[in-house]
Amino acid sequence: MLIDSLTTAQVATSALKRDEAPAELRVATYNIRHAEGLDGKVSAEAIAEQLRWLHADVIALQEVDRYKWRSGFRDQAAYLAREAGMHYVFAPSIRSGISAYGIALLSRYPLKAPRQYKLSGGREPRSLLTAELNLGGRTITIATTHLGVAAADRHLQMPQLSHWLGDIQEPLLLMGDFNSESPGMEGPGLLRLKFPEPTPTVLKGGEIDHIFISSELAYETPAAVVPSKASDHVPVVADLVLKGER
Repeated sequence: MLIDSLTTAQVATSALKRDEAPAELRVATYNIRHAEGLDGKVSAEAIAEQLRWLHADVIALQEVDRYKWRSGFRDQAAYLAREAGMHYVFAPSIRSGISAYGIALLSRYPLKAPRQYKLSGGREPRSLLTAELNLGGRTITIATTHLGVAAADRHLQMPQLSHWLGDIQEPLLLMGDFNSESPGMEGPGLLRLKFPEPTPTVLKGGEIDHIFISSELAYETPAAVVPSKASDHVPVVADLVLKGER
């Protein structure tokens, strides 16, 4: 079910003046583990530095804290967007009083019509976040999710995810942590961007962070990872182009 029609994609800085993105985009997805690095220390500053280094136009983030004790009561989405000079929208999957934990989208260009959809899950609630972006004169939908760790949860979530995405017109960009090397999203509608060779995206091993594109988008280069010690995941990046605009 649609649980929240987020009213505004909050703007990180008034310096962002352009309303439309060019037909080419660098995109990234990154599970930041509430900014806990491999040294066991929480450092949103380290994540911010990593995001600036990516030079991405659109970034999907997972495991983002808002006002939680473990991460210093910081609104991480707002902080990271401000430090990267980007617009953002945050979707809380779990709420506890004023604190929350969820997923976010950051963009150098305005995000419109953000929406959050509830996904089933036994261990903890999960969700899908979508927003629209003006790309090369066309509207593209950007989406991110973080699926459950347990296979039983993903078995419930995948049909729901496919249902919600099925109502979205192309072009569509889907990014996130799927907790699976083969999420099953591939098909007539979506193409998974693959690495030239098997590449772990999380410390424990496994290629579980993915980027999917619809048929009206193309990739300029294969997906790649960027080394990072700021989380137990690494960012996955790709350069995309709107077909017909090369």
